[in-house]
Amino acid sequence: MMRFTITLGMVLLCLLLPPEAAGQKVGTSSMQFLSVAPDARSSGFGTAFVAMAAGAHALYWNPAGLARAGGHTLALDRVNWLLDATHYAVGYGVNLGSFGHLGAQFYLADMGQFKETRVDHLGFVDRDGTLVYNPGLTGNTFSLSSWVLGLTYARNFTDRFAAGLSTKVAREDLWLASDVAVLFDFGITYATGFRSLRLAASVMNFGAPVSYGEDSFPVPLLFRLGGAMDLVGSAGLVPVHDSSRLTATFDLIQPNDYDQQWAAGLEYSLFQRLFVRSGYQHNFDAVGFSYGLGALQTIGPVRLGVDYSYTDMTEALGVVHRLGLSLTTD
Repeated sequence: MMRFTITLGMVLLCLLLPPEAAGQKVGTSSMQFLSVAPDARSSGFGTAFVAMAAGAHALYWNPAGLARAGGHTLALDRVNWLLDATHYAVGYGVNLGSFGHLGAQFYLADMGQFKETRVDHLGFVDRDGTLVYNPGLTGNTFSLSSWVLGLTYARNFTDRFAAGLSTKVAREDLWLASDVAVLFDFGITYATGFRSLRLAASVMNFGAPVSYGEDSFPVPLLFRLGGAMDLVGSAGLVPVHDSSRLTATFDLIQPNDYDQQWAAGLEYSLFQRLFVRSGYQHNFDAVGFSYGLGALQTIGPVRLGVDYSYTDMTEALGVVHRLGLSLTTD
């Protein structure tokens, strides 16, 4: 009875979002660094990852996916973001047996250094007898960064159903103003029993608005509903030997500050060691196609994974590269 109650509660939390979650105006949420995909593996799928998320990578997308980990799982990722910003992500998960799974994550968005400008420094200045226009530079510099620290608990309630919950503390620094928010992530996964079809849903960044001075803004609340299935493979629609596998993923996405979006991805696996990925994100301002590569090698009791993704952010913004390293044990 308790398991049924918990299961029903998680389903309602994921599906019965408040009406305002789907009706906010574009550009009204703060802490936008929370909307940046922090890892290379999911980006190769075009972020259609809610049903694929497993192990430490699930901490960023669907807490319930942590329950799909075996023993220990560690993920390290770096994102070369726009305008010389760099994002770093670290996730760790451990299997506690009958007690479930416990995970921790840290995510840092380093915006780099900025040159300070002030209106009262605008004008021409004398440099060695020559008047040179100064666009407000004071000679001082400052740095900006934002971060997230979170803990996750996930558990398999049946052999098909899992649920997870994350509690996060997020801080955004806007130089002259900053704020800290306590946020929650909820997630569920369900193996349908039909071939390899998996369904999942997650609610990310559920929390109160943040304030900067007299103004307050909602955080980027995000709802994802998606599925993943092997098209080719031992459990695929086209059953073949597991030396080859082709997996398709699809996510329906509803942010609180944009119209409805969707993402789709494909992954081809050869001998479960080499991976080629591609994805597409629809109705995003500057993102379209993504591509990724991965490799997995067993070294003693540890499986070492390396992932890379390439995301085209239009001609004006350029390309975003992501590189990830993962370690897992049974």
